[in-house]
Amino acid sequence: MAKEQKVLAKELALDAKYDQLFETTLRRTVYGTGVAGLLSLLVLRGGQSRAILTSFGAGAGFGSAWQKCSQEFDDLVPELLKTK
Repeated sequence: MAKEQKVLAKELALDAKYDQLFETTLRRTVYGTGVAGLLSLLVLRGGQSRAILTSFGAGAGFGSAWQKCSQEFDDLVPELLKTK
């Protein structure tokens, strides 16, 4: 019975980390897109250059979220992240 509870606790911890991953990724990508989009409206004139800057902001936000989530999962599931 205790072993089942430990397995269940680990699964719940992993589920919570995945929920946090999705929330962090969505939030940082939207923030990066929004900030870069507003900056491009203020600074740039051409539509293509605005799209490029906005895409860069979205990529920077997504990359920031990826880095944070990678650090979170390093502590939780180290055996899955090891390279051979």
